Amino acid sequence: MVVDGRITKEEFNNFALVLIERSQQLHDKWERIEHTIGNNIVYYLRKRNCHRLVERKPTSSTDNSSSIIADDDDEDIILQDCTTTEAEDNCCITLSESSNSESTQQIYHVYDYHVIYSPAYAVPVLYFDAKTADGRRLTLDEIWNTVDLEYATNIQYDAWSLISQQEHPLLGRVFYFIHPCHTSNFMNLINGKGSSQNLYLCTWLTAVGRVVGLQLSTSYFV
Repeated sequence: MVVDGRITKEEFNNFALVLIERSQQLHDKWERIEHTIGNNIVYYLRKRNCHRLVERKPTSSTDNSSSIIADDDDEDIILQDCTTTEAEDNCCITLSESSNSESTQQIYHVYDYHVIYSPAYAVPVLYFDAKTADGRRLTLDEIWNTVDLEYATNIQYDAWSLISQQEHPLLGRVFYFIHPCHTSNFMNLINGKGSSQNLYLCTWLTAVGRVVGLQLSTSYFV
């Protein structure tokens, strides 16, 4: 039972199975990974090689900025990772459906997402590795330049309090992660509004994934 927005390790594992079952039905490529630490087995969720198609206008002679931006009032867009149809790659959307402008440049960022249970906070934590197509790890500024501008404007001034880097707790490699310090508070509010507890992870991913280009289809909640 979810208490004050927090869950136990056993509840995390059960909710992960719910997400995996729906992911398989939707062909959304989430995986449940078994990891052994000593005599203990730990489960986490993984979605690999998720391509975010970033479209930007070429830099003009009067604009020295090389930042990648997403603006709803312009033609620069981020095509978010999402589920489409079985005939498409479920990690991508096709550009032709969103923009036909010939004055834009197209680049890909490649994301690996991991969902890991935190015993200290008693909530899930979203870890992610973000790279350019040629394998260079994105900087925090580059990641924030792909967040929708309204959202970024509200919290970018304190970006490192939301996104930081640390060693992956299971793999021992440096990953970015979204700080879990406020997770229990907002999940308590969401659950208080009648959200299904079995869909705890789906609801949580919908809330935090937007920051780093991860979106769940509404079909997860049907």
